[in-house]
Amino acid sequence: MKQTDKIVAISRYNERLKKYGYDPRTLGWFKGRQPVRFRVLSEIGDLDDCSILDVGCGFGDLYRFLTKRGFNIAYTGIDINSNLIEIARKKYPDACFEIKDILIDEINQKFDYVLLSGVFNFKLSDNKTFIQNMLKKMFELCNNGVAADFMSGYVDFKNEDAYYASPEQIFSFCKTISRRVTLRHDYMPFEFCVYIYKDDRINERNVFEEFDENLYTARG
Repeated sequence: MKQTDKIVAISRYNERLKKYGYDPRTLGWFKGRQPVRFRVLSEIGDLDDCSILDVGCGFGDLYRFLTKRGFNIAYTGIDINSNLIEIARKKYPDACFEIKDILIDEINQKFDYVLLSGVFNFKLSDNKTFIQNMLKKMFELCNNGVAADFMSGYVDFKNEDAYYASPEQIFSFCKTISRRVTLRHDYMPFEFCVYIYKDDRINERNVFEEFDENLYTARG
């Protein structure tokens, strides 16, 4: 993200914070659909006993969502907005929160899953490059997989300040990162999510090896 875009983004959230306080509307979620997005992100795999990096964590509410669903996780949330991180630290003292930009700041560990929600929704000077750089960096930092959501180009009305991604283009780019990718456009008509898996090994039956192993484990 260019510095000018970063300044605008931080300012946007600070203005909403002054208006709404600790509220999903500060993060741009106005219709109560945040739990749906969190559920879809969490369905990338079995998150229990995993380390999670939440990129653009805002208030850290994904941590609350996951722990309430019974997941035992080692959670780290990062955001470029220090005011949001300050609130997150007070709300969830058992979690780890840091003021970081993953494209600039050094992160000295890897996480089982790297998740992102809402970061790609605002129009920037170059959304395509930003999204591609972010997905590649998130993939570098994960052991198992990356999950990220987007506003879809399949809409009836577009806000001029928002960015609507092409599901086909995002899927095509993700396939350059890993052979094993899931595109979900099944939970909201105008949003979608992608899963990018680290383990894309194929077995002798031409099936992704981890998928095959999980299938037989589920059968008992």
